[in-house]
Amino acid sequence: TKRTKKAGIVGKYGCKDCGKVKAGGAYTMNTASAVTVRSTIRRLKEQTES
Repeated sequence: TKRTKKAGIVGKYGCKDCGKVKAGGAYTMNTASAVTVRSTIRRLKEQTES
């Protein structure tokens, strides 16, 4: 029988502490898309509060 191993996805990391799976900036969480999402969420919250 042949033994095969499935290759993991490149750029995807699992956090051992919290169990979350993160893609891209796994250790910094300051990727361009993460910064954009955070600023958009903050802007929308400010709009709903005022």
